Amino acid sequence: MDNQRRLSQEQLQHAQQVAARDLVRGLAHEIKNPLGGLRGAAQLLSKALPDPSLLEYTKVIIEQADRLRNLVDRLLGPQLPGTRVTESIHKVAERVVTLVSMELPDNVRLIRDYDPSLPELAHDPDQIEQVLLNIVRNALQALGPEGGEIILRTRTAFQLTLHGERYRLAARIDVEDNGPGIPPHLQDTLFLPDGQRPRRWHRAWLIHRS
Repeated sequence: MDNQRRLSQEQLQHAQQVAARDLVRGLAHEIKNPLGGLRGAAQLLSKALPDPSLLEYTKVIIEQADRLRNLVDRLLGPQLPGTRVTESIHKVAERVVTLVSMELPDNVRLIRDYDPSLPELAHDPDQIEQVLLNIVRNALQALGPEGGEIILRTRTAFQLTLHGERYRLAARIDVEDNGPGIPPHLQDTLFLPDGQRPRRWHRAWLIHRS
């Protein structure tokens, strides 16, 4: 009886996993279909715009449509590492600045503080952009209606140890805002597992945002 019950539970779990995968694949295809239309429309619009200064916006639409398509492709395919390129991390930072600048209210300043000596490093630009964009948006929300400033800072880090592995050279990206910060009664929860920490405070804030 116990073996039959365990077998039934395993079959049920397997069926649920298959159904979940099918649902994800179906949603992914539904996302990809309109993406092609959005990208094509942006390309046509870029050719029809009379003012060349407006091309920056259609370029953002095309780039973000491509990034979302790549993310969906990863979701549909095997979980392989992302595409790594060796280039300046400031290219990713500038894409984030462009996206966030469209959302900034008048009473918020976004300040760049880049290290010009930062060498080109191998990284996955899509993943870095997503993480950095989320953190900058978190900083924007933390400022509230009073406004303030957000500083995007890059620095070179030497002999850095992360997760027990030593790196001779690394890029450090800081997102700093002058908002109210983390309330004292929540500071002791920063190192708790995600399930035990209030959802509003994300681990990435601790690492990258000050």
